[in-house]
Amino acid sequence: MKNIFIFSLLSILFLQSCSFLEQNEFIETKVISSDLNEQIIYKFYHTGINNYKVDFYSVNKSDSTKLFGHFVSEALFNSNPYRISQNRHEIIIRNQLFSEEKKLITRNGRSIILTNR
Repeated sequence: MKNIFIFSLLSILFLQSCSFLEQNEFIETKVISSDLNEQIIYKFYHTGINNYKVDFYSVNKSDSTKLFGHFVSEALFNSNPYRISQNRHEIIIRNQLFSEEKKLITRNGRSIILTNR
């Protein structure tokens, strides 16, 4: 009987730690940039109490590529945390969450720059 209890307890703990059981509640998608070949979007998910996940994607026809993602608190989520500027070949996303500058290039050659400046 003791072995069954221990096995059951370990099984429950294992299942709680599995990421495939997490149910992130989708909130919305925002389009940052759109042209004939590609869209740059970000999606908000509610992941828990006072916690949100933001994923940035490059979408080309029916194919999407995740560029990056990060977590934000409810206070940052409600304050519209991103300042976005763009020109023809470059999108600059400013936010105080990024500790260092990152530069990504999409399949279509568009530069995405993440910065805290």
